[in-house]
Amino acid sequence: MVFIRIIDWLSEWSGKTVSWLFLVLCATVAYDLFARRFTGRATDWAFDVNYMIYGTNFMIAGAYTLLHKGHVRVDVLYNSFSVKTQGWLDIIFYVCLMIPMCVFLISSTWLDFMYSFEAREVSIQSAWHPAIWPYKFVMPLTFALMLLQSLAELVKSIMAAAGRSQNVAS
Repeated sequence: MVFIRIIDWLSEWSGKTVSWLFLVLCATVAYDLFARRFTGRATDWAFDVNYMIYGTNFMIAGAYTLLHKGHVRVDVLYNSFSVKTQGWLDIIFYVCLMIPMCVFLISSTWLDFMYSFEAREVSIQSAWHPAIWPYKFVMPLTFALMLLQSLAELVKSIMAAAGRSQNVAS
């Protein structure tokens, strides 16, 4: 199904793309450590940049992790069930928990982002005081990507429960 392939591609692309931020994170941490060692002073910006990079990577990779079945699950029980039963369990999970949770979190984090944007909120964690609203935009984006991947996984689960689980992403 084209719908599933597009969403799976988006989750794959976003997860792999954001993983490159770890190189930037390593560079900023190394720079800050060298600056401390050789100048005796820490940078004003490193703490803010580092938590924003790490948080962005951690959050955006959620849909990628969902695509690759990397989230926590009690596999000992789950793997002992048939593919159809697994499909039904996944349907219940996505309909009753995951999709409503994503919708709620998109709504609440969007409101937080909009407040931050309108108030021109800045970080108070360091003397640098960068704008915090771009970082807060990552949260609704994260849950939107998770919602899309959850919908794709729901379709895959419906197909598995119906006995059509062979390569449903094609």
